[in-house]
Amino acid sequence: MQRNVDALTDETFDLCIIGGGITGAGAALDAASRGWRVALIDKGDFASGTSSVSSKLVHGGLRYLEHGHFGLVREALIERGRLLRNAPHLVEPLPFLLPFYVGQRVAPWKWRLGLALYDFLAGTENIARSRPLSVSRLHAISPTLQQTDLLGGVQYFDARMDDARLCLAVIRTAAKHGAVVTNYVEAIGFDKVNETLTTLHAHDKLQAKALAIRARTFLNATGPWADALTRLAGDQAGPLLQPTKGAHLIAPDRGHRFAHLLLHPRDHRVFFVIPWNNRTLIGTTDTHIDANTGPDNLAVTADDTAYLLDAYNQFFSPGLETTDILGSFVGLRPLIRSKSGEPSDLTREFRLQRAASGLFTSLGGKYTTYRHMAETIIDGIGKSLGKRRRCKTAELRLAGTPIDDDWQTFLARTVLQFETEFAIAPDTSRHLIQRYGTDALAVVQRATQLTAGLQRVHPDEPDLLGERVWQAEEEMAIHADDFLLRRSRIGMVRKVDFSP
Repeated sequence: MQRNVDALTDETFDLCIIGGGITGAGAALDAASRGWRVALIDKGDFASGTSSVSSKLVHGGLRYLEHGHFGLVREALIERGRLLRNAPHLVEPLPFLLPFYVGQRVAPWKWRLGLALYDFLAGTENIARSRPLSVSRLHAISPTLQQTDLLGGVQYFDARMDDARLCLAVIRTAAKHGAVVTNYVEAIGFDKVNETLTTLHAHDKLQAKALAIRARTFLNATGPWADALTRLAGDQAGPLLQPTKGAHLIAPDRGHRFAHLLLHPRDHRVFFVIPWNNRTLIGTTDTHIDANTGPDNLAVTADDTAYLLDAYNQFFSPGLETTDILGSFVGLRPLIRSKSGEPSDLTREFRLQRAASGLFTSLGGKYTTYRHMAETIIDGIGKSLGKRRRCKTAELRLAGTPIDDDWQTFLARTVLQFETEFAIAPDTSRHLIQRYGTDALAVVQRATQLTAGLQRVHPDEPDLLGERVWQAEEEMAIHADDFLLRRSRIGMVRKVDFSP
């Protein structure tokens, strides 16, 4: 995947997408796989907003059942199954523990009923049925879990992902289908003919170059920046979004073999404790932001940290101190504006809106359902353009996914190949294969051409120095953060020089 800014001005596209997060990426792949001419731009790096700072879960949303969002949960569970097949190197099953305690907001019988419904809604896409756990069994599985007032619990399954790399895989797949994709290109204005958008004026931030991108229609897929882009297009419908902030903490590995779904003792909100990259991920907050806080100036505050540490320490011993935290990250959920006063009550559902100018805007949604959202978006835009080809992405394997082998067979065979041919340790081999899938061999071969290419970036991390060259040449990584926070995740927990 090469960065070719000149290709943005060579033709009139069927669709120009502004926003290279998972929504824009999904729409680009869906449209390109139908044979459309597609351009996708982002003012920063791909997935540099919300799509790299999620809870790293592909899940149905068990807690949404409490609000009666059965259709949303059913859709998410179906899409979870598709992602497990279409990107098994980036999405993997994850067992969860849900402990029951005396006096909690949700009674055990409600959780059990909800999980029975969760299994039912998943249908043939269910990973495994939920099962009850006694207090003694819970203690055996999770020995550091608080035992006081523990009534037992349930084990169930969802899935864990690498969000930034999944977004990148979707974009790379779109590029293989002919989409022109470019990061660090910022939308700065539109031309109109008869009040309809015809041309996007953009700025190439790397070459300080003005661009005029012509398209039959435009999609605003900028997530938390959606209101700003609608104003840029001259649409004055008022704020469409009511974003909420989600912060996460990264702690050292606490020995959790299972993820945990828990209720915060302060406000009874759901939060997760997740084993992730040999560390422990704790999150998330769900709070409104003030009018002066936009998506470009978010930060994890002392209050966010205290809130998440209080939650963790209520349920696990030994507890964590602020000084134990290795890193943190924060993002905004681009939720549809409503009259609800509680952030957790805002809908996670999705809406496609068309303005008088012809600008389509994607609002709301959740990461797990990005593919179905993209199908809906392109179906809607296709009607306006008179393009009737059907969606092809339900079974479309993403870049890096084995075609002829099942995932476990491919993983085992390639780990052995890397050990015998390149003397690469098994943990580094698995890391490479789970990051790049079928491209891992090409990454290793490129690394062998470099001095110290097969050496680790840090002795305690599996990342190789040679990866950065592949990421620059094939994944459009430009700046240090592109390498450290999205192509790899090592910058979240280590201070290293991983720039080209």
